[in-house]
Amino acid sequence: MRQILVLALAAFLAGCGTMQFTPMEYTLRDGLIAAMPVNGPTTIVNAQPSTDAVIVYSYGGSRLASNLNAITAVMVAQADRELNKAGTINPAGAPKTISLRVTSLLSRYGFYSWSSDIEFDVVLGNGETFSMSVPHASGVLAQDLNGCIAEGVMKLLQDERVRAYLAS
Repeated sequence: MRQILVLALAAFLAGCGTMQFTPMEYTLRDGLIAAMPVNGPTTIVNAQPSTDAVIVYSYGGSRLASNLNAITAVMVAQADRELNKAGTINPAGAPKTISLRVTSLLSRYGFYSWSSDIEFDVVLGNGETFSMSVPHASGVLAQDLNGCIAEGVMKLLQDERVRAYLAS
């Protein structure tokens, strides 16, 4: 009887630990980002140096951890792909840079669904700096977190400041 109790306690405690969340690209369907002129080659940069663990989800003893550098890396890679899909690039224009730094990604459980927010800083090569906060929701936790990153990319490339800079 004592062995069963010890095994049950061990199984319970194992469920209460922090698990690793590895961010992955959640593909955006074609056409979600309107075509745009891009006057010059563009480099999108990961400006988040922190690789410290952060909690991206916590509910009822379950926690997921990642790091802001890895989340930003997924956002940078997806932004680059989406820009190449939507942009009509004039290679003769002046080179452009967009630096991204995710400062927060957090999902919360609600009534049979999850809702998340991503917050990130943007620095355009012309010196303009601003922050964005983008919400997302899903019925699946992994899609909520990864979809929030993708929605952040979509909002970034729909932002008039970004589009004006890329067209200049």
